[in-house]
Amino acid sequence: MNNIRLLRKKASLSQLELAELCGVHQTAISQWEKGRTNPDTDMLIALSQIFHCSIGAILGLDTPDDPVMIPVKGFVQAGEMTFIEDEDVCEFVAISPELARRGEYCALTVKGQSMYPMFQSGDTLVVRIQSQVEDNDIVVAMESGENSTLKRLKVLKNGILLMAENPEYNSIFYTREQVAKLPVTFFGKVVELRREI
Repeated sequence: MNNIRLLRKKASLSQLELAELCGVHQTAISQWEKGRTNPDTDMLIALSQIFHCSIGAILGLDTPDDPVMIPVKGFVQAGEMTFIEDEDVCEFVAISPELARRGEYCALTVKGQSMYPMFQSGDTLVVRIQSQVEDNDIVVAMESGENSTLKRLKVLKNGILLMAENPEYNSIFYTREQVAKLPVTFFGKVVELRREI
């Protein structure tokens, strides 16, 4: 038997609300929960994103508290502003279901040394994808929607400072006008570090 009903209840969703999120009729949800029919592969992927759990947890093969796998999307430069390299996803990292319930996540691999010793080239970072960040957050900042960098955010009266942790690298200052005009936006906030020993 699958765990769709359990996961739906845990997410405080009615059958109708889940049906709307999935783009199906409420009877489809009822049929899945009773085990009379099964969601197709695309729907299982959608359900795993809605419930922030593995497909195995939906199908009853894993428990709903098993780790959620997120993709390593590419690289982020810890240095000058460059493109985030969006490579074909071939690697995944696990995050806890509790963390997964708090937002949308991806992982990025660090290139460069501007955030050393906090982050080293080759480290994998779990990033919560969010455009709103706060002073002192470690962020993936973007200029003109393309170039990105990994820095600590310092909010100032007259603009923002993207601070390097490594004193051998320069921080990047933007006036409020530059932030609005370029624009300078945020891809997300770093919430976890993964480093191989």
